[in-house]
Parts: sequence; C-alpha cells; structure tokens
Amino acid sequence: MQKKILITYCIGFALSSIIPSTAQYVRVGDQEQITMGKLDEMENLLSGADVGQKVDLLTRLGIDPVIGKTVVEELLPGQKIALKLVRAQQETHYGVAFLPSFRGWFLYLLQGSDDEPQNHPWHVIDKQTLDCWHQFCVLELMALRRADADDLVVHNVNYNHGSNVVEDQTQVLSILNGKLVQTMVTQDFLSEGTLGSPTEIQTEHLSTFLRFPDRSLEETRTIAVNEKLEKVERRYWRWSNQKHRFIPSRFVSVVPNP
Repeated sequence: MQKKILITYCIGFALSSIIPSTAQYVRVGDQEQITMGKLDEMENLLSGADVGQKVDLLTRLGIDPVIGKTVVEELLPGQKIALKLVRAQQETHYGVAFLPSFRGWFLYLLQGSDDEPQNHPWHVIDKQTLDCWHQFCVLELMALRRADADDLVVHNVNYNHGSNVVEDQTQVLSILNGKLVQTMVTQDFLSEGTLGSPTEIQTEHLSTFLRFPDRSLEETRTIAVNEKLEKVERRYWRWSNQKHRFIPSRFVSVVPNP
C-alpha cells in the first residue's frame, strides 16, 4: 500500500514539473485566479483561461475592467492579448500589454519585475489608445535609440478613412520619464481614388521598414497607380538627442529591378 502511495506521489510530482501552468492558478472563493508572475507566463496562461479569469488578471494589472471585458469578449480569430518585456537602460523594469479590439487597440505601459513578480507585481503606469479600424495593428520592439533599450513600433494605425480613401501610419512610442511618448510618425499606407471622373484613378502608397545595425530605420515607399508601379523611394529615420524624436532624411528615388 505504501508503495502505491509513493508511486502516485512521484507521478503527480513529475506531472507538476512538466506542466507548470497547473501551479500558476490560485483558487480564490469558487474561481481560480491566474497568479501574478512573469509576463510571458501570464501571456501563455491567458490563452487557455476563461473569460472571467482573463478579465480578472487584466483588472489586477490595472486595466479598466470595462475595457478588459470588452477586449476579452470580442477577440477575433488570430488575435490575442500580448504581454511583453521592454528593455530599458534604467533600473526600472518595464513591460507592455497590447490589447486588440475593433473599438480601439489599447497599449499599456507596465512597471514591475519578472525577477520578483510577487514583491514587485506588474501594474499599469501609462496608456495609449490606437485606432486600427480596418485591419490588425502590429507591434514590434526595436532598439532604435540605444542598443540596450527598446522602442515600440506600431504599424497600421489608422489616421484617416472615408469615401474612397484609407490612410494608415507607423508610429514609434518611446519610454521617456516613465511615459509612452510618440517620437516618430509616418504614413505607411495610403489608398485613394478619384470620384466622379470618367476614368477612375486608384493611387496606392505603401511603406516597409527595416532596422539597420546602426539603429537607423530604413523606410522604403512604393507608389502605384491603377496597380502599376510608378515610383520607389527611400529614406532613413535617426534619433536626435537634441530634439528627443526621430528625424527623417529626404526621400531618394530608387530604380526598381526590372
């Protein structure tokens, strides 16, 4: 009998070691809560949690429960709540929560610690709301100002839409003095057409971005008219310590490959 008990105990211990998520829920009343822990662990647990558990964790992070409930209930296929570490050259530990919603995408700056999440739990200290209207916003973390610090690059932020026109932006948000500060903005997509003309003309501008080892951000823009490529041009964005923002060079025409 003792041997069977010992075997059962060993099996349970082994399973708990290979399925860590089972140890990261705590029961409060009749409901299990996701434990406040490391950002990547909480992100993984959110994917398998129910609506109440997701809203509860977002609320404990400091996110408005109404916003949290709306986001959780209206997640589309392929969308998820992202919790990411952000490198900073300061002693302060930063992270971000990126919440998708057709009513507006929400970007929260978090402060806390992955090393000591129980003593320094993650919590919201700043917030930005982004309009992503017709498609998904995309968040990238890039070292653009310093090699040891990340900036937040958000693509497909809608700037203008209406009858026969859609205009999106790429924005860079930097953490300055504990706040999310917009330090760069540029058009990354424009589609517009003529109205009431015998010959319809559809013009499309599309920018792509590439980070270089010197931390400059290359922007390559193509311009097409009625789906025919008319122009390719390129410029570079670099950080200015004096102006505390990214400054672009002039666009230079590029000859496309035949």
